Amino acid sequence: MENRNLTDKDYLYSECTQPSFASRNVVLSGNHLSTQNFSDGSTVTFECVIGHKPVNSKASRSVTCEGNQWTSLELSCTRKSCGSLADFSHGRYDMTGNLFGDTAKPVSVKCSAPPAIENGQLVDEPLESYSYLEAVSYRCNKGLNLIGASTLHCSEDGTFKPDPPKCSDGCPPPEIPNAKRIGGKSPPYKLNNFIEYTCKDGYILQGDAYIVCKENGWSPEPPQCIAECRQPSFASRNVVLSANHLSTQNFPNGSTVTFECVIGHKPVDRKASRSVTCEGNQWTSLELSCTKKMDGALNHHNALIRLKLFLLLMYDCFL
Repeated sequence: MENRNLTDKDYLYSECTQPSFASRNVVLSGNHLSTQNFSDGSTVTFECVIGHKPVNSKASRSVTCEGNQWTSLELSCTRKSCGSLADFSHGRYDMTGNLFGDTAKPVSVKCSAPPAIENGQLVDEPLESYSYLEAVSYRCNKGLNLIGASTLHCSEDGTFKPDPPKCSDGCPPPEIPNAKRIGGKSPPYKLNNFIEYTCKDGYILQGDAYIVCKENGWSPEPPQCIAECRQPSFASRNVVLSANHLSTQNFPNGSTVTFECVIGHKPVDRKASRSVTCEGNQWTSLELSCTKKMDGALNHHNALIRLKLFLLLMYDCFL
């Protein structure tokens, strides 16, 4: 067929077949799908295939039949992202990706057999696998102490936690903050070794001061040193402790006590807090401060003050 320019007569009979731009992940809009041939000047629109979105939201979605060819299509689409999957308890996902068409398969958490320990063993026969939160327990050979946690659980990452214990012929050194050893030997500690404790100043011993290394660990449980505060005093502020606190010499951490003005005094600021709290082994600051009451309130008609001694006033009367 010889090449020649199209004339007006040629355009009168020209048409375009149904367009396709499959590589752009687009399809004809529904109202054009049933039409196979389009006359010159026809315009059709495209849309993204399911699960896809435009690369450029402003791109034209239309093409026009010019002669017997379609104009270029601007619209191009890409797969939508499904985002992240929500976490679910006791498992994880095996994913091929997070775009449209990718797959995600839930997999339940499993732990393999727990590790063996030296000079000890599991209480029960081990299984091939364990489900989430299933527990295993250890024990030591006779005469040895178990140091660490005796029970482990299958955790969310498929491992047993905490770390497996160890078996020893002694006891681990107790860790007691703010305590001092006043009896017994220094570590390492063997069976029947003992320790005696006291607490540093500002702390009170809670529990037994004397502990012994036994086959199952320290007996009784090591004590604790709890912070305390001595009875507070703010004499320069002309205040005294409220009566219900006067008989107590030591106050545990977190205790709150109240103050009041000494006799013959009143608060400098009526809104000032009257309370202090034991934090650690120190009292918080006291807002309350008191000053002497004015004598003018004690004046009487037809009387003169003769003597003022501390808070005792004496009067002389006259006619």
